Amino acid sequence: MLSIIVFGSLLVVSYLLGCFSTAKVLAKSFKSINVYKVGTGHPDTQNIYNNVDRTLGIFTGIVDFGKMYFYLFLLEKLLRYSSVTDAIEYIGTNDHLLILGFFMVIGHCLPVTHRFKGGRGIFTYTGFVLYFAPFPMMIIILLAIILVMFFKQIRFAQYMIVMLPPFINFFFEDDPSFLAKMFFAALLMGIINYIVSKKLGEI
Repeated sequence: MLSIIVFGSLLVVSYLLGCFSTAKVLAKSFKSINVYKVGTGHPDTQNIYNNVDRTLGIFTGIVDFGKMYFYLFLLEKLLRYSSVTDAIEYIGTNDHLLILGFFMVIGHCLPVTHRFKGGRGIFTYTGFVLYFAPFPMMIIILLAIILVMFFKQIRFAQYMIVMLPPFINFFFEDDPSFLAKMFFAALLMGIINYIVSKKLGEI
């Protein structure tokens, strides 16, 4: 029973951490700008990059990426290697971490703190996938950088980051169940981005 309460509490914490808008804080701190009143009105890296400041946009993406990656790192240390696990049923498996990490992605894209109007979550999702499938994600990040720098294909690079990791992970992962979970995460991320695009009026 205690493990259920702890895991449920971590789900809420993960979602609320995702709701914390890096773009909003950085735009306000460095440019004294309300990101909700600029460009698309979405608190995401792309809006900061296109309509506020490119360097700040890149920094926002790095912070969103790092927020996810290091949160999962700390969670794993806490749940797998600390004395906390002596008091509760073990909840530090990859499955638990996958769920907790994805709840942060949901919080970023659909934050209750701003009427579910969030960012696309591409950098947050990149940190999520990199933690569980580092080599496939590194390959995709490199390809995405090439697409953006030389061909200016930002949107295509975003789609690639969401869809390609499970396919490339076939060459690095032997566990079929884990591959299926990564495909499911990519599917959910695609659905969330569809919802965000609907809110932006792009669809």
